[in-house]
Formats: sequence, C-alpha cells, structure tokens
Amino acid sequence: MNARVQLLLAGTLFSLGGALIKACTFPPLQRASLRSLVAAITLFWLLPAARRMPDRRAALLLLPYFGATCLFVVANAMTTAANAIFLQSTAPFWVVLLAPLLLGERIGKRDLAMLTCIGIGIAMFCFADTDATANATDPRLGDMLALVSGLAYGTLLVGLRWLSQRDANASCAVVAWGNVANVPLALLVGAAMGQSWTAGDAGSWASIVALGTLQVGLAYALLVRAMPQVPAVSASLLLMIEPALNPLLAYLAHGEVPHAAAVVGGLVILLAVAVGSRTGK
Repeated sequence: MNARVQLLLAGTLFSLGGALIKACTFPPLQRASLRSLVAAITLFWLLPAARRMPDRRAALLLLPYFGATCLFVVANAMTTAANAIFLQSTAPFWVVLLAPLLLGERIGKRDLAMLTCIGIGIAMFCFADTDATANATDPRLGDMLALVSGLAYGTLLVGLRWLSQRDANASCAVVAWGNVANVPLALLVGAAMGQSWTAGDAGSWASIVALGTLQVGLAYALLVRAMPQVPAVSASLLLMIEPALNPLLAYLAHGEVPHAAAVVGGLVILLAVAVGSRTGK
C-alpha cells in the first residue's frame, strides 16, 4: 500500500478515538491502561520488527508516547471530543519547532506564519464554554491536557522520523513497547489521582477491544510503516483527516456539539496546518 494512503487510513482509524473513549464507563486512566494492553498485543502480532527490546534512543520516546496516547484519553473524558482532538492537532506546531533540532530541517517564513495562526487558534479556546457535562466533566483541565498531548504527539512524530533515519524498524519497537509501558504507568497515575478500578459493562469492554485493535494497534502499525517514506510535516498534513472526522463521529455517537469558539479555533488550527504543510517545503 502506498505510504500516503497508509497515513490516511491511520488517521481515519485514529478518528474513532473520541466516540469510542466516551462509550467506556471505566475511569479515564483505566481506559488508557486497558486500551494500551490490547494495543500492545495487536502490535506485537502485526509488527514482527517490534519483537525486540528498545534501545536507549527508542526508550527516549516512551514518555512522549505516554503523553500522546494516555493523556489524550484523559482529555477526551474531561472535555469534548472536538476540543481534545483540535488541541492535540497542534502537534505540527511542535514538529516545526523540534524538527530543526532533531532532523536538521530549517524553519521558513511560511512555517512561522503557520505557528502564529496555530497560536491564534489555541487562544480561541479561551472563549469556549467551560461548563461541565456528563461527557465533559472538567473542560478547562481537559483542554490543558489535550494541549500537552499535542506537544507529546509532535515530539513523538519527530522522534519516529529521527529514529527511522538510523533504523527503519526502531519505530516499531517504540509503539509496541510504548503501549506495554503505558499499562503500569496509567494505573500508577490513576491510583495517584484517586481513580479506582471498575468492572465495566459489555459495551465498555467492546469499546476497549475496538480501541486497542483498530484505533491504536492497526493505526500505529500503518503509521510506523509509512513514516520512513514521508517527510514529517507532510505526514502531519495527511493525518489531519483525524480531527476532521473525530468530532463528527462523536456527534453521531453521543450528540456532542462543541462550542462555537472551539470550532472556530479548531478550523484555524487545521487550516494553518494544511496550508503550512502544503507550502512549507
């Protein structure tokens, strides 16, 4: 399969996250832990190259992987799916800042313009409604966690590209073992936050299986196979199909309507990333 098509399919699978995460009744970090457990099994099955211990370079990305995945789950539980994905979509902002340091890529004028527009988009979320609902228990904290998740995701994308320049299979180990590391880390953080394990219902377990196998496992298997063949910024653009679909699926599944200011801010972010990625060569 063409590498760019793989990235589009990965983004489509990623977009299932908002609706499926909100369908679970588990505490947020239990959702993250169980999702990672299923994802780890899936990735070790799909990626033979992952069946090795990560080296020190790969181990550096385990923490960004935790931030990109587990914090995103928590953010989805605390704020709307639209806010969570739009704010995580600031990842290219961090890619542009980090790429010169790790990949030797220059920052151009168009990149700086993109960074400015993304900053304006982020500021729009300050005007969004912060009232708690059943599907968004703490919107302001959730927005902050989603933004941190975007930083972690941008760091992860740059790191995967950096690793692939030295070892094409290193990224496989990162995503597989990253999910292994997520299981105890999420449980420990959850315990520290006072979250207790629950048995859940059949629907919650079905959502966890779908999240682990499709939304994380298969999606990341496609991502790591495609990343060595596509520049980091171009990959970020192709993955923008996720924030386009994620709020729509959350609306269809849960009737969740994002605040108008969040929609405007999200559209500014997506437009900035799309234009900047197409022209920032």
